[in-house]
Amino acid sequence: MLLLPNKNAHPDLTILSVSAFLLSTLKKQKVQAYSDLYSKLVSHEERASYLFEAALDLLFLLGLIQYYPKNDILEYIGK
Repeated sequence: MLLLPNKNAHPDLTILSVSAFLLSTLKKQKVQAYSDLYSKLVSHEERASYLFEAALDLLFLLGLIQYYPKNDILEYIGK
């Protein structure tokens, strides 16, 4: 699992890249189901699916998203 890209890493297969994709997707539609967001990532870059949870963790730690387990949805709460 790579946080920052290096010369050997594919640019789309880093946590920062996946986080940026998820954030841009959530900015367009403020609330999305967990499974829908995962499906969008897989359709964008299938090999990045293993970074999905780590990218969500990063966005949560930065205070940009909120997860509601009762409804299984993610909400963009950033500015």
